[in-house]
This record gives sequence, structure tokens and C-alpha cells, in this order.
Amino acid sequence: MKITFVLVGNIKNRHVSALTDEYIKRIKRYVRVEEVVVKEEVSHANALVEAVLDKEALRIVKRLAKTEFAVALTPTGRRMSSSDFAGFIERRMTLGCKGITFIVGASFGLGKGVTERADAVLSLSDMTLPHELAALCLAEQIYRAFTIIRGEPYSH
Repeated sequence: MKITFVLVGNIKNRHVSALTDEYIKRIKRYVRVEEVVVKEEVSHANALVEAVLDKEALRIVKRLAKTEFAVALTPTGRRMSSSDFAGFIERRMTLGCKGITFIVGASFGLGKGVTERADAVLSLSDMTLPHELAALCLAEQIYRAFTIIRGEPYSH
């Protein structure tokens, strides 16, 4: 199985980037991992948010294969406990899913084109998170999910 992280824009904070990289390194003990950065649309003061999101959505959807199980992260998505999330990933593995692609938007979130293409829409929190922290939280939760699946001590 392969886990793919699709992020709109780079993680600019070096501390957050280092922590995210650490969790991705840990995830690689269990599965292959790919990181894809999609260019963040430059928004001007008079730019419409919808137009920005639509342009980013085109870049993201173009990158997704039709066979990829895509998961969009949005504030309004389905909420799960860590053990439920582990079960979610384990079910994909049991069903023979070759990979899961998790998509984290930039400051405006994800466009409608991404959520419509997604096979699942999840939320990390009811609180608003900067996309850099969302990527970090996602990486940690994926690592935690694999430790839960394997019954390893990190997951307590």
C-alpha cells in the first residue's frame, strides 16, 4: 500500500516541516509514502476565493489517478477518533486498496472540484487549522493509525 500526501503549497515553517518529515519517515516503516506539492494560487485583494479554489482544484484533480482512493480534508468532513481512523485505513488495506491519497488545501481550503472527486471527506478538528499544522496533524494521525493497527505501544 502507498500513502500519498497532496499539499497545496509548501510547508514554510521549518519547525513544522521537520516534525511533518519525522512522522512521514515513521510512516515509511509500514507503507510507501509519496509527497506531492501542488502550486498554491496567488490571491490578490480583488481575487474571488471561488476562482482561487477552482484553479487549485484543477491542479489537484489533474494529479489524481481515477483508481486512487482520495480523501479530502475539510472542516465540514466526517470526524473520527484515532481508532476509527485506524479502522478506516485498515479497511482500505483489507479491501486491497493500493493506496490512499490525502489532500490538504491551502489557506482557503479545497475547491468543490476536489471534494466532488474525493472518495471520502474527513475533518481533523472542529477548529480551524493552518494548512501546515493540518499536514502535521494528518501525518501524526496516519502514523498513530499504523501503530494501532499493529498493536504497538505508541497508540495509547
